[in-house]
Amino acid sequence: MQQLSELSNLMSQHINWVGTALFVGFGSWQVISKKRKSAHAQKSLKKSSPQSQGTAQSAPLVEPIGLHPEFDRGLCISCGTCTAACPEGKVIQMIQGRPELVSPGKCVGHGECERVCPQDAISLVFGTRKRGKNIPRITANYESNVPGLYIAGELGGMGLIRNAIKQGTLAAQHALGEIEKTQTPKTQKTDVDLVIVGAGPAGLAAALSAIEKKKSYLCIEQGSFGGTVYNYPRQKIVMTLPAQLPVIGIMKFRGHQVSKEELLEFWQNTKTKTGLVIQEQTRFEKLVSDTGIFRVTANGKEITAKKVILAMGVRGTPRKLGIPNEDLAKVAYQLIDADQYQDQDIAIVGAGNSALEAAQSLAEAKLRNRVTLLVRGDALDRANEKNIEKVSALVKQGRITILYRTSVSGLTADTLLVKNGEGVIQTLPNHFLLVLAGTEMPDKLLTSLGIQIDTKFGETLGKGSTNA
Repeated sequence: MQQLSELSNLMSQHINWVGTALFVGFGSWQVISKKRKSAHAQKSLKKSSPQSQGTAQSAPLVEPIGLHPEFDRGLCISCGTCTAACPEGKVIQMIQGRPELVSPGKCVGHGECERVCPQDAISLVFGTRKRGKNIPRITANYESNVPGLYIAGELGGMGLIRNAIKQGTLAAQHALGEIEKTQTPKTQKTDVDLVIVGAGPAGLAAALSAIEKKKSYLCIEQGSFGGTVYNYPRQKIVMTLPAQLPVIGIMKFRGHQVSKEELLEFWQNTKTKTGLVIQEQTRFEKLVSDTGIFRVTANGKEITAKKVILAMGVRGTPRKLGIPNEDLAKVAYQLIDADQYQDQDIAIVGAGNSALEAAQSLAEAKLRNRVTLLVRGDALDRANEKNIEKVSALVKQGRITILYRTSVSGLTADTLLVKNGEGVIQTLPNHFLLVLAGTEMPDKLLTSLGIQIDTKFGETLGKGSTNA
């Protein structure tokens, strides 16, 4: 019995030793793992810092290009929840136990980090202390400083289809609610209750809100139903998170990644189910506020309305290069169908997702194009990881050439002059030039309507503004 007892004690000691060793080993592994992740994140942060870019010219590229998070260190408990929430990949990472925006150029303002933070320690802001962003002045209900005139979607400074749908819904609900509150027998009659300019995601949501509230409306679109989405390249992934439409409810798709074609088909079905009416190929020309109503001119015809929602996006004002001969027919500011380009020398200006996606489409082997990507900085710091990986693979295959620290200095009918960081000018054979360097806020249009423009330098957006 004594031997059995000693054997039992010995086995118990061994088990304790093994357990302690496993516990210590697991703890050490976690510490090492966290240190490695922190070190990797620090490298990413250093890489994206202006100092590492070498010149002031490239420094703005590493600033956040739109809505982005800021962290309240006093409230943050370093749980790391925000790092896993971002749909764009490793945009936020933990460095020495604290969250950091390590890839600011890749942040597109989903707002998921703000939504999941258990301590309310994240705020979404426009612009930075160094780089301001022009934003039209609007209230929490998306009404501008002009009473009754609303702005929703990309025109208000926020991208993403889900955000635009929410804003269009909230703007319309507030506008229609104000109509109901102020309606009296003496109220001046108008052709419609609500005019909506633009039939993209924000305009669609606003029009469906009018249908839901049984109010009259007119939705005009200078192009085709879908607005900006309609003009995206074929098979572009346009949504990764669900959104909720008035009347319809949550938009349901088979997969998490929704292509342009799938979304447009869903919207066409929505149009059929709800009786939604869109007046396409109708150009917004003029708006005048007249004693409590609006007079809107489109395609030369005037219509009166009690409220107006501007939801036309900013695609009509692409950022241009400002160089001689930019008006040549070979210069374009969007790519819709890559199959139109075959066996051509094509240059693309830009380092964001639109530029990289266009490069991938044009570099398909069957098209036999020679594709050159012209990047002003020395890294692809404005695109998501998936697009960077795909383009990197095509570079290795010799189907895409990337020229970093390069800008366009001139062009002719069949050549392109590019200048590198050292000021050396090179002539490239060129049949087409795609400028995909983003868009600019149509400040002149907005100010002509009486809307005030504010420049934001890292100012906070209202909590929950991007999430339902």
